[in-house]
Parts: sequence; structure tokens; C-alpha cells
Amino acid sequence: MFIHDCRIRGGVEGIHIIHNRNGRSTGKAFIELEHEEDVCKALDLHKHYLGQRFVEVYEVTNKDAEAILKATQQVTESDGVVRLKGLPFSCTEKDIIQFFSGLEIVEDGVTIVLDRKGRNSGDAFVQFATKEMAELALKKDREIIGNRYIEIFPSRKNEILVQYGRGRNETSAFTPEAEDTTRSMKTANSSSISTTQNLIHMRGLPYEATGEDVVKFFAPIRVVKVLVEYGPEGRPTGEADAYFRTHQDAVLAMSKDREYIMKRYIELFLNSSASSEE
Repeated sequence: MFIHDCRIRGGVEGIHIIHNRNGRSTGKAFIELEHEEDVCKALDLHKHYLGQRFVEVYEVTNKDAEAILKATQQVTESDGVVRLKGLPFSCTEKDIIQFFSGLEIVEDGVTIVLDRKGRNSGDAFVQFATKEMAELALKKDREIIGNRYIEIFPSRKNEILVQYGRGRNETSAFTPEAEDTTRSMKTANSSSISTTQNLIHMRGLPYEATGEDVVKFFAPIRVVKVLVEYGPEGRPTGEADAYFRTHQDAVLAMSKDREYIMKRYIELFLNSSASSEE
């Protein structure tokens, strides 16, 4: 254990991991320690490593810690809605209802999020009849639909998206070659393949990663466009979409799944099919 020499007040109950509105760990935590001596020992571990990451350790007052924990609880408190990520692109509302068999979903309570082309994005929101049922639904995290494991996060009604690109900010990144490719596609043939039909969704990006980092990650495969996702606070969410010229390029790019950008491994989700080029 990272702070094995320190006495934690209440044992495990004295460790408070901070989560964001999607239920993911923010990489921050508060630990309640018994005595000043334990605090000093913990501070000596500043910038020591936990796994492959160094950890910054700071002292905060009880008042500051309580205020931050209270604010976090308010953000993550569920109102009966959960968010699903990683759904098969062929997944239907019926499949989701069957997945949660035994839990009551409100009428029209399944919202499958579509991409800009009106296709299944791999995300969905489900509203349950009670908060308690939503909590039971969260226990199905990492279970399987089709051949994909599904991630489940607490959410809220006001976060439900019908289509990506609404209610969130994005930034685009182009390479000079990509811009030339886009121009030639527009002028050479009006029936040319749209650059938005062959994409890979990326998850786990370092928050400081840029569109240029994504382009380098997939090299030598040419990326046409990168959309980096930002949350309501204007901060990167760690997710992005990378667009490719052809379905074949997108499939080849999937070979980079679980490879690293900086110190983070990147999960890739293919949203492309050969039929889109017919």
C-alpha cells in the first residue's frame, strides 16, 4: 500500500476517492489520518510512485476536504439515470432493455446516442423508475452485450444527449495532408466518400494530449480529422474521434488499440464498416 506506514482513521472508510460526473476517478483522493505524525509521513511521499505514476501529496484542512467532498457528492448523485459506453454499433433499444431485465425502465427511458451521421455512437442513457434500480444497474458494469463489455456510469436527466455534437464543445485538428485530401475529395467527385464515415472513438487520452498527438499516434496511417471532446467546464474529457479516408485505414488503425500516448494506454472503438463505402 502506498501509505502503509500511516495510520488511516477508520481504515478503508477514511479513504475518499474523488469521482467526476461520469463516475470515473479524477485521479484525486482524500485520506483521513490519525495524528500529525502520520501526516508528516504521508507528506514525505510527495512525488513518489504508485505503479507507473508519481503521486503528489498535499495537506488540506478538514473544512476544505469536507467542502470538496460535499460538492463532488452533489455532482455525482444520480436521479435514476445511467450512461452506457462501449455498446455494439448494432445494439438496439430492445437489446438494452433485455440487458437490464428485472429492472424497471420508465416509458421511453432508453436514449441511444447517435453520431453526426445518425448512426449508433456506442453510447446510451437509461432512466430507471427509481434511484435504487439505477444503483442496481451500475452493478452490471463490465458485463457483456453481444461481444462487447459495457461500461456503466451514474448520470442525470440533464446530461442526456440525443446526438453527439449537441451540448458539448469540440475542437478540430487537421494535418496539411488531411486538408489537401478533404479539398481533393470535394472537387474530384461529388460522390466521393465522406471523411466522416470512417472513424475511431478514442478513450483514455491524457488531458494534455492535442490533435497533433493523435495524428502522430496513428502514423503512418493518415488521419483526416481529429475531434477532441471537451466537457461543460471547458476541460478535455480524455476522449476524441479520429477520422480516416477509408474503412481499410480505420481497420488498420485499430492495431494501435491499447498502445500508449504519453503514460496512458488508449482504448479504441471502431465506428466504420465496409458497407459505408459501397
